[in-house]
Amino acid sequence: MDDLTGLHIVVTRPQAQAKPWAERLRAQGAKTSLISLLEIVPVSEEPQVRAIKNRILDFDLYSKAIFVSQNAVEHGFEWLENYWPQLPYGVDFFAVGETTARQLQERGVRVTDLAQSQTGAMTSETLLQSPALQSVTGERILVFRGLGGRPHIGEVLRERGAQVDYCELYQRILPAESGRAFAQLLTQTIPNLVVVLHSGEALENLQKIVRQMTVTATQVMLNMHLLVPSQRILELAKAAGFPRVYAAQNATEASMLQGLLDLKREYSLSENTQG
Repeated sequence: MDDLTGLHIVVTRPQAQAKPWAERLRAQGAKTSLISLLEIVPVSEEPQVRAIKNRILDFDLYSKAIFVSQNAVEHGFEWLENYWPQLPYGVDFFAVGETTARQLQERGVRVTDLAQSQTGAMTSETLLQSPALQSVTGERILVFRGLGGRPHIGEVLRERGAQVDYCELYQRILPAESGRAFAQLLTQTIPNLVVVLHSGEALENLQKIVRQMTVTATQVMLNMHLLVPSQRILELAKAAGFPRVYAAQNATEASMLQGLLDLKREYSLSENTQG
């Protein structure tokens, strides 16, 4: 049967998303452990909050707004709805990935070049192929994202002549208890252990945990498989020393689930093999 029986999957998503995802994996036959590698919290320092407020108050001066994630939509619209009960006319909205686009649509927002968000690749590179983002000389563009996010969108759009500002709404932190929980799990001998990472930040936090463990990092890395959401993150994981990494098509649940099925076949994992 084409299911996940025999796999022990570590769910690393933030708490709000982890439980339904774990239930879906268990319905496919997997064992699961829930250890979040990321917690999403709003920025709280006064200069950061003031910077957000200034961007939101000037929102009508921008011709385009780009949302890089579901969290960007959720936190961004908390601000926008406070200051703009009716969104200003003339701002085009863009989304990285279909899930982010759907979040915007649920708020009554028309997503420009929607097909570009539905190609299956939830990446900045895919969005930047959008026809409406090619000729942007002189335009002001606001990117909603987390603190210190990947700069690629801004760099490319500035090369194309746009003025790009960031509205940095939240930060991703490693929950304090997660390091201890991961260390305890990874020192056990668990057959067919698969750690599912949904972002580059989750990979960075896993690396921090592995480096702090008393067991040698190489041995810990050999005891697991990683599933990641893109070829870019696969290359980062390989460079960090993880030998068994598989890339899904993107970070949507459907693609990550298919990635787990493909990983199981790729490494011939079953209930009776170590992998």
